[in-house]
This record gives sequence, structure tokens and C-alpha cells, in this order.
Amino acid sequence: MTPAKSKSLFGLGIFFLIVGLFCFLTFWLMYFGFAFLALGTILILFSRQKWYYRLFAIGLPLGYVGFLILHAFARPETFLLPDNFKGVVYIIYDKDFGDPKEYEGLRRVYKIPETGVLFTKFPQTQGIHNRKFYYFTKNGDRKELGILDYREYNEKYTINPRATEPPRDSLAVFTPEISVDLMLKSKYYYTTFTVGKYQDIEGWNHIAVQHLSGLDVIYFAFNHFL
Repeated sequence: MTPAKSKSLFGLGIFFLIVGLFCFLTFWLMYFGFAFLALGTILILFSRQKWYYRLFAIGLPLGYVGFLILHAFARPETFLLPDNFKGVVYIIYDKDFGDPKEYEGLRRVYKIPETGVLFTKFPQTQGIHNRKFYYFTKNGDRKELGILDYREYNEKYTINPRATEPPRDSLAVFTPEISVDLMLKSKYYYTTFTVGKYQDIEGWNHIAVQHLSGLDVIYFAFNHFL
């Protein structure tokens, strides 16, 4: 390979890496971004430039993409619910008097009390979640629960009914999500979800968030003075 052709391949590879990085950052063109990044990497590898030039040219954009992908995922979480619990769960983050942090390997562990309201010292999670939900007995046995979205069910008010829907008698965790109530001075971040069978649930997430400030006081008094 001539030096001129080597430089052309190297320059073209850098061009495709830049285009690929741009497409990746736009999110909507992410798949094209991966294709351009792969093409640019191949062209640079086939060029005869010095190895440290090729390493730098490839490593910088691919390392940055890898860093973004890695940080797009939230820390994995395990939720332990009292055996046969049904109802709404609230998990309020960043509480000084909340339950201490607990881990199983890399996974955060949240032990939900009978009330369904947990205050934890864990900070708020962000990113793509990997969550597992279990019923937890006093003997330490676990039974995993599935996750469903109540918006997948058809009701009279549904504008575009789905052709199929999950069974209404399935016991599951419905639509876990992180929220914040901007009306509160404390700006609570919390995870909320409902546990039960769709056919039996009358309301979703019915604990009023504005009442959580009162629950703070009750929780603190119960754990420190009773």
C-alpha cells in the first residue's frame, strides 16, 4: 500500500468516525452511528499508519461512546416486598434518617415495609433500569414477580385499543417509575409502583405525595422513640 493510499484510508476512517459519533449523539440516528463507527474503525485498521496513531484515532471516539453507554444504565436494583403484599409502594430517596444502604453484589436492595412506604439513604437512580421484584418471606424465601404496564390494558376510554392485552388476573408489579413532585419544597424524588392483579386494583399510586412530609415525621418517631 502506498503512503498516499494509507493516508487516504486513515483520513476517510476519521471522517466516518466523526460522522458516526455525531449520529450516535443525536440518538435518533444511533444505529447509523454504530455502522459509521464500525466502518471508520475498519478503514483505520487497514491503513498503514503508525500503530499509536491508529490507536488514538479509534480509541478516543469508541472510548467516549463506551463511556456514554456504560453510564446510560442505572445501578441494578432488587425490591423485596412483604409476602403477599398488595397495594402501592413509595420509595423516597436521599433521606438522612432512612434505611441504610444495602447491596447484593452490584445490586441495590430495597426492603419494603408492610406500609409500602420506604425511606432510604440511597440517592435517586437515573438511566436504564434493571429491576427485579420479589415477595420475601420471614424464612428468606423469594418469589419473583413480573412487571406489567397498566396502559397495555383496554378500557372504555381507550382511544386506540390493543389487539391483545395481558391477563387481568396476573399478579404483577405495575409500571415502576421515578417521579418528582415539584410542588413540594423538599422536591422529593421517589419510585412508585402498584402491586396486585389488574382486575382487583381500583386506583394507581393513590398515596398523595404531599402527605409524605407527614410520613417523614411518623417514620422518624417510630424508628427513634418507639
